[in-house]
Amino acid sequence: MLFRRGSQVALQASLLLALQPEGSARRVRDLAGELGVGATYLAKILQNLTRAGLLRGVRGPGGGVQLARPARKISPREILAAVEPEGELEQCVLGLDRCDNFAPCPLHDAWKPIHSQILAMLQEQSLQDIALDAHAKGVLRPDMTGDKNGNAAQRESGERL
Repeated sequence: MLFRRGSQVALQASLLLALQPEGSARRVRDLAGELGVGATYLAKILQNLTRAGLLRGVRGPGGGVQLARPARKISPREILAAVEPEGELEQCVLGLDRCDNFAPCPLHDAWKPIHSQILAMLQEQSLQDIALDAHAKGVLRPDMTGDKNGNAAQRESGERL
């Protein structure tokens, strides 16, 4: 299971929001700058999270977006489910249309337990757990996703990384 670039950006933006004091908002433009993506691109991704009830917009001075629930009550799997096409998290690792227990692809039997572990981890961990760990390890930083040559648009196309 490899995630689309938009899903990675959704997770990263959510993690940055999880590091904020509860109830505080961040401007989309500021988040986009930290993540090295365009503000319009990020706004489209965040719209999906808002529609799913994971984020809410805050108007006025100091406005922007904030988590709709405490970070400890949101799982990464919820974020992914809001931005990945329906059923994408359950797809064949090779992308085959017909792959299941009755007609497995060549990697099905090896991938199935790994896939199950990844999905369980994404459901059991909270945004708060991951955000605090990422912050402590110094891996959630502005240059984490940005292309130093300014080529973010090429990666925003939805291609898988």
